[in-house]
Amino acid sequence: MSELGGKPAGRSSQGDRAPSLPSLPVRVGQLVFSPTRLFDALRERPVWFWTLALGAILVVSGVLAIPTEVWGEMMRAQLLEAGQPVPEGIENQGGLFRVGGAIAAGVFWFVVAFVSAGLITGIFAFLLGDEVGYRQVLSVVSHTSLIGALGSLIVLPLRILQRDPQLTLSVGTFLPGLDGYAGAFFRGLDLFGIWSYLLLALALTRLDPRRGFGVAAAVLMTMFVGVVAVFAIFQA
Repeated sequence: MSELGGKPAGRSSQGDRAPSLPSLPVRVGQLVFSPTRLFDALRERPVWFWTLALGAILVVSGVLAIPTEVWGEMMRAQLLEAGQPVPEGIENQGGLFRVGGAIAAGVFWFVVAFVSAGLITGIFAFLLGDEVGYRQVLSVVSHTSLIGALGSLIVLPLRILQRDPQLTLSVGTFLPGLDGYAGAFFRGLDLFGIWSYLLLALALTRLDPRRGFGVAAAVLMTMFVGVVAVFAIFQA
């Protein structure tokens, strides 16, 4: 049966009865309420495509739900902040920015998942010696990243209210007044991103039980913070 509808329990490589694969809606709930059970099932049947597609649909929907005038205002404000001339009527081009942002978000969602899974597989399988495969890692990445997709919908009302399509709920949210590099860095520490990376660390301990959570979390959080630190240079 497909990954959307679930699959009867099978046999694991050790001969024990493998956990059944729940339907996609059930797996979304398990991601929050019983992640270890979910990751045990994904270890035996590492599905990923429809989960990634759901995440892309959620983030694209979040982009399209922001009114066009908000996008136009954001582009105008960014040009003014950069000291560049503001083209006449740019506020009326919000629809173009919104569609472009939606397309970019959908494509970016898949690309980041594939690249992240490759990097994580390389680190844990080849450098640290874990018994994990690329497809297994891609499966848990596609599921844990749903936290970020759902988070984008949770902050959607705030983005509309604050007239800021790029607003996030981050560590920087609780440190107002920070400017420059420090401000950009702490704003990049998205709380939903931190949550998803910690879940991913837990997932890696279920793919290979020899891997301790502390080491997995330390490696993944170092990756996350490192990427945020680099991007903050260009946003400061």
